[in-house]
Amino acid sequence: MEKVKPVERSTGGYLEALLQGCPDAVIAVDAKGLMTFANKSACELLECEMRDLVGKSIVTIYENEGRARETNRKLYLSGGLIHCHESVARTKTGKLVPTRISGAHLKDSSGNVIGSVGYFQAYRPWTAAESRQHEYCQELEARLSEWEDLGSPVFELWPGLSVVIVVGRLDSQRLAQLKKRLLDHIKVNKTRVALVDLSAALAGDSEVPIQLVKTLRMVRLVGAQCVVVGIESDMIAEAMEPLVADVASLNTFSSLQAGLEAAFAIIGLQICKNA
Repeated sequence: MEKVKPVERSTGGYLEALLQGCPDAVIAVDAKGLMTFANKSACELLECEMRDLVGKSIVTIYENEGRARETNRKLYLSGGLIHCHESVARTKTGKLVPTRISGAHLKDSSGNVIGSVGYFQAYRPWTAAESRQHEYCQELEARLSEWEDLGSPVFELWPGLSVVIVVGRLDSQRLAQLKKRLLDHIKVNKTRVALVDLSAALAGDSEVPIQLVKTLRMVRLVGAQCVVVGIESDMIAEAMEPLVADVASLNTFSSLQAGLEAAFAIIGLQICKNA
């Protein structure tokens, strides 16, 4: 029986066929902002032919130059990737089309930006009710962020001494967020000692001890010493013990007062009682 030979296809031609078949408008530009490719959907969206686009500035397809600059600015600020950025396109006949743009920088093997590609999708603008719902969702997200900060506040108690107090259920996701905030705080404030109070924390899953040890190690790596107080859960203590190479190197205390005294001593201060 004769074997069927696979169909050979060039990479360039196959990729172009995929882009031409994409239902969204696809436009590529070079480093100078000149359009180098536009698929069939892009031509339909902008009511023109490909020859009307290729070689022209990407600015020409926007409502105005400000819209184009806004998209480019957001692309750079987001690290070279945007999703569903809202803008307005202008067709060849001058009609304005509300669009959502997803795009990414194109880079060479050395990591240099050589252009970008954007996916343009026409959409129906939100009604007043939809806009209010969107604003309400954004408000809820902001409140959730505030509640997360209140549940694990990080603040500078004294120059060189910062404190983080963990309240409530502590799972790996929350601990990861806490680690990022704590490390950023240490770098910005040049913290010498970080006091972590776990007196009101509850372990949420088995990954918490592992992530906690990693956090303590990261604090040491960025140049600060760590004082931990309130490890009252036997489960956390037993799970942490085999993960720490030298348990004696951990500054752990059962009470906040003892932990504060040790933290102040590290930075050369002493708590004195008034006579």
